[in-house]
Formats: sequence, structure tokens, C-alpha cells
Amino acid sequence: MPNYDIIPLAVDLVDYTMQRVKAKEPEYIPVRAYATPGGGAEKEMLLYEKSKTDGKPHFPKAQTFHLCKRLEDCAVTILEKCISADGRYFETEYEDRLKDLNEVLVACSAMQQYINLAYKRKYITGDQCAYWGELLRPIRQKAFAWRRNDSNRAAAMREAKDAQNLAKTAEMAREIAKALKE
Repeated sequence: MPNYDIIPLAVDLVDYTMQRVKAKEPEYIPVRAYATPGGGAEKEMLLYEKSKTDGKPHFPKAQTFHLCKRLEDCAVTILEKCISADGRYFETEYEDRLKDLNEVLVACSAMQQYINLAYKRKYITGDQCAYWGELLRPIRQKAFAWRRNDSNRAAAMREAKDAQNLAKTAEMAREIAKALKE
């Protein structure tokens, strides 16, 4: 039975990930100052001063196409595969659905490792790491429970299909034996 609440959780994860990995550009504010260009008299000049930051660490711009990209890719993969698994008709596409759920679990594990790496490199604070992990944890738990339930249902369906194929094969063997007797 699908967990319909996993998709909104995955959307929240993508949203937070995109906010978190956005490179913070420094802001400059204009300041009037007096300077002595060329050793002459002081002149009033317009200079630019870097404004204060929010005090939180941010991903460096150098990581935009590396760690930030991997974090975004993991979050988007989680969302896409949850939607894909939810959209599959279980009675006919149970193997593909289980494959999608496995990919969700792999992406969750990879994303957790990337988050830990970002914390280790001091790109995020401990609070941000914990919050991100708490966004990821329920998705992993729900995907695991969903996969476990679907695995049990799929096993029962495989057994029924095998029994049906065995019955067809036995019927064909009886017809062949009957035809050979005549």
C-alpha cells in the first residue's frame, strides 16, 4: 500500500535542499568616504563595503557543481522515484515499483552521507545538519516500509503466477499425452 504522504515530504526535502545549497553572493553597499588619490587633496569618493552576513556558514561557490549538485540530484531523484513508484499499477508493474523504491532508499543513504560530509567540512552547522537529517529520515522510513509491504505482496503474486504457469504447463502436457495415445 503506497504511502501518499511520502511525496509532500520529498517536496519539502527538495525545497530545503535548494535553499541550503544556493551560493550566497556577497552584497556590497555604497559608502561615501574621503580618500587622497595620487597624494593630492582629499576628495569625497563613492566606495563599496561588503555588508554583514547572516552569520551562518554557506556552501562555497567552488562546491556549486560538486557537492551542491550531488545534494540537489539526490533530493530530486528521491522525489521523482517516489512519484514514479506511486504512479505504477502494482498488479502489473510490481517489479518496476520495487526498483523505484530501492532507488529511493539508495538516494536517501547517499544524501545522508553528503549531508554528513558538508557538516564535516563546516559548510553547514550542526543544527542545519540535524534539520536536514530530520527531513530525510521519515522519507527513508516510509520508503522502507512501503518496499517491505510491496515485497510481501509481490512474493505472493509471483507464487500465484508460477502456480498458474505450472497449471498451464500441466494441462498442455496432458493434451500432448492424450494426442500421442490416439
